[in-house]
Amino acid sequence: MLNMTKTAISLVLCLLMSVLPPTTMADGNIEPEAPNIEFDQSDGIVMDSIINLTGTSNVPLTSIEISIWNISMPDQWSLVTSSPFLDIVVPYSDSESDETMWSWSHDFQVGDLECTCYVEVSLMEQTDLISFGLVVYVGDSFHRPVLTPTNSLESMNIYSMEIFNTDAIVLSYDVLLPLQEGFSSQSNTNIMPNMRICPAPNGICTEEYTAILVNSTFSEKLELSFNMDENSIFDGYYLLQVQVQDELLTLSNNFTQYVLFDKTEPSVQLSAVEQVNESESIVVDIDVDDGYIGSSYDITWSITEPDGLPRSVLSSEILVDNRLEFSPTKSGQYQVNALVRDTGGFLVAVNHNVNVTNIEPSASVRYDGFLIEDGTVVTVASFSNWLFSANTSTDSQNDVDGLEYFWYVDGKSLLSGQSYLSSSDVQSSSFKKIRVEVVDDDGSSSNLSFEVVQQASESEESMGNAVLMSLLAMFFILFVAMVVMLKQRVKSDVSSGFVKWTERSDGPKN
Repeated sequence: MLNMTKTAISLVLCLLMSVLPPTTMADGNIEPEAPNIEFDQSDGIVMDSIINLTGTSNVPLTSIEISIWNISMPDQWSLVTSSPFLDIVVPYSDSESDETMWSWSHDFQVGDLECTCYVEVSLMEQTDLISFGLVVYVGDSFHRPVLTPTNSLESMNIYSMEIFNTDAIVLSYDVLLPLQEGFSSQSNTNIMPNMRICPAPNGICTEEYTAILVNSTFSEKLELSFNMDENSIFDGYYLLQVQVQDELLTLSNNFTQYVLFDKTEPSVQLSAVEQVNESESIVVDIDVDDGYIGSSYDITWSITEPDGLPRSVLSSEILVDNRLEFSPTKSGQYQVNALVRDTGGFLVAVNHNVNVTNIEPSASVRYDGFLIEDGTVVTVASFSNWLFSANTSTDSQNDVDGLEYFWYVDGKSLLSGQSYLSSSDVQSSSFKKIRVEVVDDDGSSSNLSFEVVQQASESEESMGNAVLMSLLAMFFILFVAMVVMLKQRVKSDVSSGFVKWTERSDGPKN
């Protein structure tokens, strides 16, 4: 019994696995297909009382809106009806691509409505509204031609931006004609176009529309051509409005485009100083004039240094779009280059040369903190440790760290590579003149020389004084000794028996 239960469970699991669709991992490198909704009907179809529509979609139709717009008036759309869902949506697998598709259908009850109508299906789940549409002639009246750009029926009521950079302009349109009795919809070749233009630098006409002289041809498409010079149209932004009439003088919709005419290259000038010293900033200004209001352009900067190698500019060197500032690090000629591209696609290359002058170094030597001037005499002790330092020598900011130092003693090269000269570097005890040469990376140099006098040190002076004092002390001791000896000699003579003479008395003897 237990084995039969296990077998049954296994069969159920296998059955479920066979029924469930396989899951696949999405390939991150494959871009999702753009949404697309198609109608089975063709533009210009004629319907009465009931508008029955069918089609297919490559995206789910769970959140849509389908609307009918009355576009019988050339400049006005009015909403007839709308629905937030379709009547029928059925998924199926496409036999060619093996992808899931959706077929749909929807009916509108319009009664006795007569119009030139536009059916629009909009995807509401997208961040940007995406719409697909179909032109339908409903009933027998109020049918007019519908004018759209080539292959752009869905954008029939949206301004589109086009740029033209030639004097001869050619525009192409699709024209949908209402079916007349005894004729096909495109057999009526007598189309009368009307084109108007107004300057609109900010998307709004600043003047009234004026008519343009155009040449037209109409076969499967309507082509309109005109010349800017013949119509006195200058470079700039314009609103271009096109409308056609059929043989019955029925006007089509007004189709409006936002266009830019830019047939001339911009005028570009670079301005900067002609000459600077090393480490001084170079400011370059560029002035671009494209001849019309609202013009825009892109600038690509580069700098050719004195060694002939170009380099791109740093983001920190661009102050604003039309100003550049940089500090040269080498002497010589710099070339600032600018490549300007305007909206019409014209390229203009300009350049400016700046000569950068090297600043010569200035040698400076100090001894015990005191500045030594050129040609002066410096006294040093012959047996002391002294140091002459040239590290306070000056130059431009970019050269000062790379200065080289050369020391000469009595005209002979003694030392290089260090900014100081010490007593231990000089082997000779008798020297008179020292010269230092400071050289920058451009080969410019500065010299400073001075004489050196050596004097006895304080220890020698103190030793001499000590000797003198010793001699004086010896002389004093000898003198004292001689005096003492003389006194002793006198005493010895008295004690030896010599008669001592006394002075005779003047009184009478007894």
